[in-house]
Amino acid sequence: MMASEDGNRPPPPRHVSQDAKAGPFSWVVQVGGNISVTLFGRRPERLLAAWADALADATRNYWNKEFDLRVPGHFLTVRWKAADPDLVQPWESLTALARTWPGSPVDETTWAGSPGELADATRLADVLHRTPTCRLLVLGEPGAGKTILLIRLLLDLLAQRESSPGTPVPFYVSLASWNPVEQSLHDLLEQSLIANLKGLHRKVAYQIDGVTYRRTIARALLQERRILPVLDGLDELPKEWRGIGVMRINEALGSHRSMVVASRGAALRETLRPEHDAEVELAGAAGVELLPLAVETVLEHLKHATTGPDTRARWDEMAAQIRARPSAASALALTTPLAARLADVLYNLRPREQPSAEPRSTRDVLPPPSPVELFHQRFTTPDTVRRYLLDAYVPALYRDQRAQELHRTRRWLAFLARDVQRRETVQGDGFTPLDWWSLGDAGPRLLPGLIVGALTTAVGVWGLHLPVSAGIGLIAAVAGGLVGRRLFDSRSGMAMALGGGLIGGLTGTVAAVLLFGAVQGVGPSLTGGLAACITVGSMGGFRAGALGGFTGGFAAVLTGRPEVIAIAPLVNGIGLGLGAGCAAVLAFHSEPARERRWSLRGILTGLAAGLIMGLAATLQAGLRRGLLVGIVTAVLGSIAGGLKAAPPKGPPVFTTPALSLLRDRRTFWATALAGGLAVGVSTGLGPRFPPGQPGSDVIFGLKVGIANAVAVGLAFGFLRAAYGRYTTSRLWLALRGDRLPKRLMYFLDDAHKRGVLRQNGVHYQFTHQNLQERVALYTAQGPAP
Repeated sequence: MMASEDGNRPPPPRHVSQDAKAGPFSWVVQVGGNISVTLFGRRPERLLAAWADALADATRNYWNKEFDLRVPGHFLTVRWKAADPDLVQPWESLTALARTWPGSPVDETTWAGSPGELADATRLADVLHRTPTCRLLVLGEPGAGKTILLIRLLLDLLAQRESSPGTPVPFYVSLASWNPVEQSLHDLLEQSLIANLKGLHRKVAYQIDGVTYRRTIARALLQERRILPVLDGLDELPKEWRGIGVMRINEALGSHRSMVVASRGAALRETLRPEHDAEVELAGAAGVELLPLAVETVLEHLKHATTGPDTRARWDEMAAQIRARPSAASALALTTPLAARLADVLYNLRPREQPSAEPRSTRDVLPPPSPVELFHQRFTTPDTVRRYLLDAYVPALYRDQRAQELHRTRRWLAFLARDVQRRETVQGDGFTPLDWWSLGDAGPRLLPGLIVGALTTAVGVWGLHLPVSAGIGLIAAVAGGLVGRRLFDSRSGMAMALGGGLIGGLTGTVAAVLLFGAVQGVGPSLTGGLAACITVGSMGGFRAGALGGFTGGFAAVLTGRPEVIAIAPLVNGIGLGLGAGCAAVLAFHSEPARERRWSLRGILTGLAAGLIMGLAATLQAGLRRGLLVGIVTAVLGSIAGGLKAAPPKGPPVFTTPALSLLRDRRTFWATALAGGLAVGVSTGLGPRFPPGQPGSDVIFGLKVGIANAVAVGLAFGFLRAAYGRYTTSRLWLALRGDRLPKRLMYFLDDAHKRGVLRQNGVHYQFTHQNLQERVALYTAQGPAP
């Protein structure tokens, strides 16, 4: 059901029909009253209901695979009780709220009679359905199994949806990187849907009270209440943001809005009942609190997870020890699903890892130790047991590696964990994801700029045998653009910076010509102004681009000379390298590029550049050359400027980190090739300046074109996609040996399959924050004490 921005919602949808007036490429969803939704697409399955069904299939396929990786054996049953009444609204308030919602009458026979009855359900999905508002708060301490329980809930709801079509599709979202101060919950959900699933970026149009709105399909699914948000990690938000996060969640809750939120109990109490601030509550939500497991239950689970009688006998011995010493540190530590998982990996034999087996291939396979070792006198507290299990977890998962290989693997994982912690500190986030594109900042900040700048400087010195004013104009444009970044907002992107640079460069050139005259001619002066325009593309923002373009165009005319002095190639190369290097340094990507689409602003900028280049060439070499240069520049420039990153097409499919890297890499090379060809061909075809130099005009044009193509191509690629910064940083860290492996994505995928990392769409995370903290402490001397 569509909703207005203020949260008021009309009655549920009554029917779906095709509008004969809309034509063969439009479909209309009638939602009652004076609200209609028009979905632009080529097939009827583009209707919201069909998109919801496709989303449900993609979600089910993805999370079934992920669940199998996270729970390789049978599921450890977790029990719960009703949450502390002080943390949730009274049951009577929930029932009263559900009865007042508009729409069809509610079925009260499915409701629990009291919060205590929620503890009787054996599945979290049943708890949710027995809650009058279908809003549930899941509380549990670290390691209690909240995340895996939410995934099980999601799969159960999807299974139930097969027999109840049209019910909301559960969608899991981690709140760790959410900034509720600047972003609403709907914005977060829309961003996550688009980032992780293909096709949901497409626009839909609908009318409310005669006003037409255009939103993405992801947003339309949210406003139609076809998505059930499953929000994990409210406690992972910075402490000062949690209360705002709860209010943001309440803002998104309207009538009939189901939702599940998970958090640590102590953190939630601090949020809802602060000592020196106003109290808040999660509107209309019941709550359950996960209970610690009995150590006997955990041991029984671990015993059944074994693959042979010898290993089961060791767990029987462990159980006997705990019965004799029920207050031992190991007995108190083995009471959570996390501890059970760690002990399972460490002590239960994996296939082909029997103690008596011969070494597999040429590697030495170490047998697992005995769980009875946890009764050693060095384990004095439950925390010492947990730290030992966490430290032994990674070596147990990599038993097939030699000692030197294992040491290197642990150092790589430690570097990744420390880099995540560094970003958590800088960004103020909680449990931050391990994203491949964020590793672009893991190396030295200036590294990409130095590499790109050095390469393009060398190419510029080789190819740009032009008057020194060309290089001075480029250097001045970069300086002016950097000043503009400090003074003005620089978030409006490359197309706006290029547009501003075009206007600024033309204005600066004309102003300098009117004031001082054009020593080297009007045509070359206009070409210099255009070069300044392209240089400031990395600055971001119309005003920063305009200032840089004006400065560069003005300086190029002011220093213009009709001859090539000996130092000119060096100055020109430095100017070219400085512009490309700034693009590599200033490029920042909060998410990877997914596909390409056309930008009208970029196309118009390319056409304008063609007009200026054609005019400059006409003034220098006549109308025929001017038409050739202008047409070629306009065509190639509009392609280069018009290409921008966009979400992919197709039905909803979960995007993996490897797939997101592949798409980002394609975008990098596509935009680099388009930008390099556009500038390289247009400048290579331009008339020779100054005329009369010795040598072939063809060779001169090739050298100028190649130099400009390399510089502009790299700059465009770095600005349009994260692959450039990621690759330079990855290679640098791999060359260091102890930082990252050369085949990083293979390493991350392997770590995910082994169980060190977990995956949520395009994001990796360590399987638990406590594990991340212990892994980060590993150094060249070994694990931390």
